[in-house]
Amino acid sequence: MTFDSYTIVITGLGGQGLISLIQILGNTLMTNGYKVITAETHGLSQRGGRVTCFLRFGNRLSAPIPMIGSTDMIIATEKSCILDVLKYAKPNKSTKLIISTDEKKIINEDYPSEKYLLSVLHENSDNIYFVPATEIAENLVKNQKAANTVIMGYILRFLPLREEDLEESLKRQFSGENLDINLKALKEGHKLQLDLKLYNF
Repeated sequence: MTFDSYTIVITGLGGQGLISLIQILGNTLMTNGYKVITAETHGLSQRGGRVTCFLRFGNRLSAPIPMIGSTDMIIATEKSCILDVLKYAKPNKSTKLIISTDEKKIINEDYPSEKYLLSVLHENSDNIYFVPATEIAENLVKNQKAANTVIMGYILRFLPLREEDLEESLKRQFSGENLDINLKALKEGHKLQLDLKLYNF
């Protein structure tokens, strides 16, 4: 699998570990010989505020922040956050949308309905995948903080990486019990069935 240029947009809330996510992915890709550039925008210092990160890799790269309508994959670590970045999805609806089923509702603020969310998603992509990352992290791994590693395991099937490559990066990032937790989360995410489009959230 070769990539001249591949762009991933990652969105979520402050405090969800998005920076660690792009660092681990980026370091793994660089170790495997790819050029990597990253960037982040929005309220990184505000816990609970919306955050958007960009990761681009390949043999030919340009600016760190992609043009509107040019992204290959969008990951949302909180379900409703996907709505903020759909402008980056390709007009031909080929962009892969990887969406955690995690919901963070704020009191006295409207949360998008399932019907509205699904309608907007299908307007923008034919490749929609809902991943119960937090549920898996809580129930199978016993640590909610490992939800992003579950997502990393799931998206491996779309990237030029092996599970072993990410395992080595996790070993450089974590140690002791935290390493064991994240290695298990990676495996749980990787063995999820590909087609989670009909996941009933």
